[in-house]
Amino acid sequence: MLPRISGEPESKIEAYLEASDAFVALCTPDDELRGGSFHCRQNIIDEFARARSRPRLRERIQVFKEPRVQLPSNINPTFETLDINDVSPVVDLILRQLKAWGVLERVASHDRIVGVEPSASVADLIGGLANGDQEEASRRAYELLRSESREAQMRTVEQLLRFLQDATSEDGDEVHRASSILEAINRLDATLVPIDLIEDLANAQDHAKRMSAAMLLWDRATVAPNDVPLGLLGRLAQPATEDWYVQAPAIAAVKQLLLHRRAARIVLDHLSASADPEDRYAAAAALLDIAHVDLTAVPRDLVETLARDRDELVASKGREGLKVVGELPEGARDTRSPFRL
Repeated sequence: MLPRISGEPESKIEAYLEASDAFVALCTPDDELRGGSFHCRQNIIDEFARARSRPRLRERIQVFKEPRVQLPSNINPTFETLDINDVSPVVDLILRQLKAWGVLERVASHDRIVGVEPSASVADLIGGLANGDQEEASRRAYELLRSESREAQMRTVEQLLRFLQDATSEDGDEVHRASSILEAINRLDATLVPIDLIEDLANAQDHAKRMSAAMLLWDRATVAPNDVPLGLLGRLAQPATEDWYVQAPAIAAVKQLLLHRRAARIVLDHLSASADPEDRYAAAAALLDIAHVDLTAVPRDLVETLARDRDELVASKGREGLKVVGELPEGARDTRSPFRL
């Protein structure tokens, strides 16, 4: 069984055809007709037609037919003779044809490229990478994911984590470059970067490592909003006490999440109840930004609370948000808003 398919026949057929590089039909004399001729089982005809409908398979179909078998005229292809009393030549003929199609060469090339141990070290990945060059970091990460086995990819992520854990504040540039590669991997395949790794970075004393954790959560908020731990994100989204380079991407992640995930408002609820006006102002500003993107994602009750804040700057920002949110008709909010306001 291929992964992630059910045992239902239709699911299996489609999955195997989608995964295949070639199609081989063995047309055996299954159903005898009057006159002594035979048909093969109908499922073979159906699967042959499905293979013909796929661009990657339509020119890579090989048919073996026992001489007595009759095929429908509309799919009567060139075929190899199938002797059911001696099927040993079939394997050699299949291999010969796969070689002619170039399938075996691709498999051999893949085996050469994909190995267990990563071919590039952390030093290789970050060497010559300029700080902030996300395009180049993404290119290097993609090359790693394209050419390495899953195990090698996971080992690379582990090596990046160990490198970041061992780095000191004097290794600032190297930390930023290694973080850029890790963040690029996270954007391309978030399943490779476990939450435990992000939490290790979030708990680091070095703000550059915490910043990387916030960036990883921000990217994950975009591609997998339900996989972002809100407690961990809230630990970083602290405008009054956290470094700007950390709290800014964390707040950005909160805003991204609130567009898709109702529970994310808990982070802004916490900030709105903070004794520090800087936290409350950040919550009001975030809600205003969200309102400009999707009015229905904004919890109006929270905006109203901030509009009555004892600090005039916070209240002003809250009233600004309330003015924008007020443009949404109440009926539309009732039917569209995840908060049912």
